[in-house]
Amino acid sequence: SSGINAEYGGVEDRIEFIVGDFLKIAPSLRADVVFLSPPWGGPEYLREDVYSLSNLTPDCDKMMAAARQISENIALFLPRNVSVDEVIELVEPGKKVEVEQNFLNRRVKTVTVYFGELISE
Repeated sequence: SSGINAEYGGVEDRIEFIVGDFLKIAPSLRADVVFLSPPWGGPEYLREDVYSLSNLTPDCDKMMAAARQISENIALFLPRNVSVDEVIELVEPGKKVEVEQNFLNRRVKTVTVYFGELISE
């Protein structure tokens, strides 16, 4: 579990794990970083050449708006075939985004998108 990983990494005293409906609890949250890993809809995402953010539940725009009320530092974990054009549309005017491909055994498995101060300089 995530709690065990945090303990193993020696950071359990700096992380709070909260389970709930993100859109309902987001207004009451304050944090340095928001990590979003929304459900992709099961293995069907692999049947599409390009995965559209419109397939996400909850709605990606609502999720990002709620996350931005908590922190500008957001990491968004997405499937490997996500539409990069749609990801770029999530960027606020004048801001940057970093798209990282995550590899396992020399194959792209997932994508992590970084916003705010999480972007590597």
